Amino acid sequence: MNYYWLDCPACHCQLAVSVSVYPDRVSGSVRRWSANRSVNDGRKFEVPAGQRAADGSFSAPCVCGKELALPAEPSAVGGDRDENLRVTLG
Repeated sequence: MNYYWLDCPACHCQLAVSVSVYPDRVSGSVRRWSANRSVNDGRKFEVPAGQRAADGSFSAPCVCGKELALPAEPSAVGGDRDENLRVTLG
Protein backbone atom coordinates (compact mmCIF):
# COMPACT_ATOMS: atom_id res chain seq x y z
CA MET A 1 0.00 0.00 0.00
CA ASN A 2 1.28 3.44 -0.97
CA TYR A 3 0.16 6.64 0.74
CA TYR A 4 0.02 10.28 -0.34
CA TRP A 5 -0.84 13.30 1.82
CA LEU A 6 -1.74 16.57 0.14
CA ASP A 7 -4.18 19.46 0.01
CA CYS A 8 -6.79 19.78 -2.74
CA PRO A 9 -6.36 23.04 -4.67
CA ALA A 10 -10.11 23.17 -5.44
CA CYS A 11 -11.95 22.35 -2.19
CA HIS A 12 -8.97 23.18 0.09
CA CYS A 13 -9.46 19.99 2.08
CA GLN A 14 -6.63 17.88 3.46
CA LEU A 15 -6.35 14.55 1.68
CA ALA A 16 -5.07 11.08 2.44
CA VAL A 17 -4.77 8.90 -0.66
CA SER A 18 -4.09 5.17 -0.28
CA VAL A 19 -3.10 3.23 -3.38
CA SER A 20 -2.32 -0.33 -4.42
CA VAL A 21 -0.50 -0.82 -7.73
CA TYR A 22 -1.32 -3.85 -9.89
CA PRO A 23 -0.03 -4.75 -13.37
CA ASP A 24 -3.33 -3.72 -15.00
CA ARG A 25 -4.43 -0.83 -12.76
CA VAL A 26 -3.93 1.43 -9.78
CA SER A 27 -6.70 1.01 -7.22
CA GLY A 28 -7.22 3.21 -4.22
CA SER A 29 -9.24 5.68 -2.24
CA VAL A 30 -9.21 9.37 -1.41
CA ARG A 31 -10.24 10.51 2.06
CA ARG A 32 -10.73 14.25 2.63
CA TRP A 33 -11.47 16.49 5.58
CA SER A 34 -11.78 20.22 5.97
CA ALA A 35 -9.76 22.27 8.45
CA ASN A 36 -12.79 22.62 10.73
CA ARG A 37 -13.71 18.94 10.22
CA SER A 38 -17.19 19.78 8.89
CA VAL A 39 -16.31 17.77 5.75
CA ASN A 40 -15.12 14.19 6.20
CA ASP A 41 -15.78 11.83 3.31
CA GLY A 42 -14.10 9.70 0.70
CA ARG A 43 -14.37 7.74 -2.53
CA LYS A 44 -12.76 4.81 -4.32
CA PHE A 45 -11.02 5.11 -7.67
CA GLU A 46 -9.31 2.95 -10.28
CA VAL A 47 -6.84 4.09 -12.91
CA PRO A 48 -6.10 1.73 -15.82
CA ALA A 49 -2.40 0.97 -16.31
CA GLY A 50 -2.51 2.70 -19.70
CA GLN A 51 -3.32 6.03 -18.01
CA ARG A 52 -0.13 6.03 -15.93
CA ALA A 53 2.76 8.12 -17.19
CA ALA A 54 6.02 6.46 -18.19
CA ASP A 55 7.57 7.56 -14.87
CA GLY A 56 4.73 5.90 -12.89
CA SER A 57 2.87 9.07 -11.96
CA PHE A 58 -0.90 9.26 -12.42
CA SER A 59 -3.91 11.37 -11.58
CA ALA A 60 -6.92 10.52 -9.46
CA PRO A 61 -10.02 12.55 -8.63
CA CYS A 62 -10.60 14.26 -5.30
CA VAL A 63 -14.07 13.73 -3.85
CA CYS A 64 -14.89 17.24 -5.14
CA GLY A 65 -14.00 16.12 -8.70
CA LYS A 66 -10.67 17.96 -9.11
CA GLU A 67 -8.02 15.79 -10.77
CA LEU A 68 -5.00 15.38 -8.49
CA ALA A 69 -1.54 14.79 -9.94
CA LEU A 70 0.15 12.06 -7.89
CA PRO A 71 3.88 11.47 -8.37
CA ALA A 72 5.42 8.03 -8.85
CA GLU A 73 7.10 8.38 -5.45
CA PRO A 74 4.49 8.17 -2.65
CA SER A 75 4.69 10.00 0.69
CA ALA A 76 5.00 6.61 2.42
CA VAL A 77 5.01 2.91 1.62
CA GLY A 78 3.38 0.40 3.93
CA GLY A 79 3.91 1.46 7.53
CA ASP A 80 6.91 3.71 6.77
CA ARG A 81 6.27 7.44 7.06
CA ASP A 82 8.46 10.35 6.12
CA GLU A 83 10.05 11.47 9.41
CA ASN A 84 9.63 15.10 8.33
CA LEU A 85 5.88 14.71 7.84
CA ARG A 86 3.91 16.54 10.50
CA VAL A 87 0.16 16.91 10.84
CA THR A 88 -1.12 20.05 12.49
CA LEU A 89 -4.43 19.60 14.28
CA GLY A 90 -6.36 22.82 14.84
